[in-house]
Amino acid sequence: MKKLLVISLVFIMMMSGIVGCSTNTATEEGTDESGKIKIGLTMSSRDQFLSTLETAVQEAASAKEDVEIVAFDSENDIQKQLSHISSFVSQGCSAIIVNLVNSDSTAEILDAAGDIPVVFVNRLPDPSILEATDKTSYVGSDESQAGQLQAEYLTAYFKDEGKKELNYVLFMGTLGLQNTNARTDSVKSGLETNGFTLIKQFEDTADFDRAKAMEKMQQFIGTGKPFDVVIANNDEMALGAIEALKSANITGIPVVGIDATANALAAIEAGELACSVFQDATGQGAGALEHAYAFSNGEEVEKYGWIPFQIISSENLADFK
Repeated sequence: MKKLLVISLVFIMMMSGIVGCSTNTATEEGTDESGKIKIGLTMSSRDQFLSTLETAVQEAASAKEDVEIVAFDSENDIQKQLSHISSFVSQGCSAIIVNLVNSDSTAEILDAAGDIPVVFVNRLPDPSILEATDKTSYVGSDESQAGQLQAEYLTAYFKDEGKKELNYVLFMGTLGLQNTNARTDSVKSGLETNGFTLIKQFEDTADFDRAKAMEKMQQFIGTGKPFDVVIANNDEMALGAIEALKSANITGIPVVGIDATANALAAIEAGELACSVFQDATGQGAGALEHAYAFSNGEEVEKYGWIPFQIISSENLADFK
């Protein structure tokens, strides 16, 4: 994981340069009894990737010594997430970090937060709403890039076979999320731009969940329809599809994911997952904390903190271990 650590450290150093040099301190309402700055964190859920992101927020806060994080898991329930925001307000948090359950709830989140600055992380909110106030920012990656990298990998994979048509299976994340839409649209448009005719054999949501993807892949395999590739919006769904393929003794079908979790890297090493796209959970978490900390201290913060994706396959796997 040496390269991942370097990338995260470089990003954190970059983030320290995006804020102003104001010396304003946090308001009394934004500190706890010990004088620490209190920052709220509401996660959409706690899968492997998001748990890594949450840990990065906590570790970045611990390194500052004057920050206390109040964290909740929304369990993919927008009403729970809104109740978290209300709790942060009542506790006097000086800033709030939000990993959205649903991008459509951006306005509701900001209304509930009132005058407290909000840092959205990993899941991009409605840009028009985000940019309408100077008390919000976003830290994450350009989700379209992830799908484009999947398309580039698959184009190279099928190049030598001279294929013009691809029978595809695609597992989408939670419907309504910006990252689901961007990852789905960009991988398909990327393949079409590169000369492939796409034939949809199966396309459905599995909500970023491994078990759901495995079950739906098993159902699809039962139809007997031919397919050349399995594309997933994240690694958990890709790994679920792989389990179904293994159970059916189906080999030689490339499966591609996104996030480059530890389990995904192990699957690449085992020759089961063709590729994943590295999304820097540690960099996103640390960057979100930097934004929230700057807001808490009355400093100016850049609207967007972008973190690049990177493709990982057997060819460069060693660089990420």
